[in-house]
Amino acid sequence: MKDNVNSIQDFAKHLTIILFILSLSACVAMGPQQQPEPVQAEPQEEVETIPTPPDSLTPSQRVRKALQQLEQGDYENARLQLAWALQEKPTLQIATNLLEQMDTDPIDYLGMKSFFYDVEPGDSLSIIAKKFLNDPLKFVILARYNKLENPSKLAPGQRIRVPGVMPERKKPKPKPKTPPPEPAPVVQEIPESTPDEETTVTPDLMTGEVQIDEPSLTMPEGQAPLESEEPSQPPVELAVEEQPAAMTAEEALSTAMGLHAEGNLSAAIYLLENEISQLPNAQELPKLLAGYYNEHADQLINRGDLDNARTILEKLIILDSSDDAAINKLILVEDKIEAQKLMRAAQDQQTAGNLEEAYQTYNQVLTYDPDNSAAQASQLSIRDKLTDSYHRRAMQLFRKQELDEAIAFWNKILALNPNHSLAPGYKARALEMKQQLQKIGPDE
Repeated sequence: MKDNVNSIQDFAKHLTIILFILSLSACVAMGPQQQPEPVQAEPQEEVETIPTPPDSLTPSQRVRKALQQLEQGDYENARLQLAWALQEKPTLQIATNLLEQMDTDPIDYLGMKSFFYDVEPGDSLSIIAKKFLNDPLKFVILARYNKLENPSKLAPGQRIRVPGVMPERKKPKPKPKTPPPEPAPVVQEIPESTPDEETTVTPDLMTGEVQIDEPSLTMPEGQAPLESEEPSQPPVELAVEEQPAAMTAEEALSTAMGLHAEGNLSAAIYLLENEISQLPNAQELPKLLAGYYNEHADQLINRGDLDNARTILEKLIILDSSDDAAINKLILVEDKIEAQKLMRAAQDQQTAGNLEEAYQTYNQVLTYDPDNSAAQASQLSIRDKLTDSYHRRAMQLFRKQELDEAIAFWNKILALNPNHSLAPGYKARALEMKQQLQKIGPDE
């Protein structure tokens, strides 16, 4: 009996140990329970705030200041000036273009394909941008393309990358070969006959004719032969074109002013542009060229050739970035170009019968070009058509006593034409009828 009790006790101890080991294994397998991580709120996008400008410059003055800062590589302050300019005038295209050049990837903007260009005396990054990219203001993206910290520090002989394909180089003109000097003609004097050299008459015994024997003339030593006996000279190679000699600054000024006086302004500009690159230290040439640029831009604006006028004004601003009048004129030209685009869109909308859209687009045209008489006339015509249509619909609704809808149409008429002859009276009658109906109430 005692043995049975002991065996039961032993069994109970073993069972307790086994259960304890199993519980420990389960705890290890489960491991420590982790607390759920708190859900982090998504970061909100920070709205970039533009500080208040410390001065009261006009948008054109800010653009000029930004161009000067960009030429020095001061992108941070240039960005502020352009942002302030766009705050005051959101349609300022030149500021938008410059900001785009500062923010976009240069490779995506200009492409991977490029060639090397060695900077020549008189070159600037603006001149190179105009030469190869057809836009002098693209000096900003060209500087970033070459990782130039200060675009103004461009030295002759410096090698930069230019996007695109290298244009074919012109073959140098052959130099004219100077023909050898012709020998001076020698006048041969025939010496008078002496007694020993007298002409003798000898009879021909066979024929009976008389032969006259003339004395033979001997040439002095070292004397050239007569022209008839002149030795043949090698043929002279004629030059295809002769290279003109380089002009001095005074000659360039005189020639350009002469062309201008003859009415050939384009030729005068072309001459000055070429001579400035050859004479970078001649200060009178850029001043004269700036005046010619301004005159040519006015002529193009008067003819309505706004794209070429913009190109000339961009050249002028690069030549003299302190010219506020040129910047203001460029802004005006860009506004007119935008107005032309909107004018075409408005005319298409009007032709398609979308009168409400066309009216709003003509309104945008007049925002850019307030003196556009064609846009004014078209908008006035559309306004009359719209008000007539609105009034007919309002009258139909008024007769059905749908007063709120009728009043809404008369409000649209008055928004287009506050001096409409019928809308104010009918609107007042509709409001009065609406008040009377409200007093009567639905139950009465």
